[in-house]
Amino acid sequence: MKTIAWVVMVLALSAGGALAQGKSCSKSDEAAAEKALDGVVNWDLMSKAWKQFRHCDSGEGEALFTDAFMRLAVEWKHVDELASLSQADPEFKAFVKRHVTNPKFKDDAQSVYSRAKMSCPPDRAAFCAELAEMSQWAQ
Repeated sequence: MKTIAWVVMVLALSAGGALAQGKSCSKSDEAAAEKALDGVVNWDLMSKAWKQFRHCDSGEGEALFTDAFMRLAVEWKHVDELASLSQADPEFKAFVKRHVTNPKFKDDAQSVYSRAKMSCPPDRAAFCAELAEMSQWAQ
């Protein structure tokens, strides 16, 4: 009997923790995320959109985030800003990796790989090497 009570308590705490950590993406959240991602023109805005709407970065919403991410990554502007954000926030770095490795965006990942290998700012060599490793799958 004590075992059953313990299992019920553990399950209840786990479910409560999961609900507290994340929230579901409502239709209005998804629409707001799409609007925010459409306006992303630099890495700071990408980071802000992700922080505000990361709960929508799965399922159908994942493609919206990957599209916005790849749009910036392929442009290869302000790589220092991307590197700084990735190094300062491990969760954002995981976000970068998830989207660089999205199999639906293979052509974009090839472009990111090429840019990371050929056009890296000298002071960001370590970051570019990581980015190239992340996107190497697309070669």
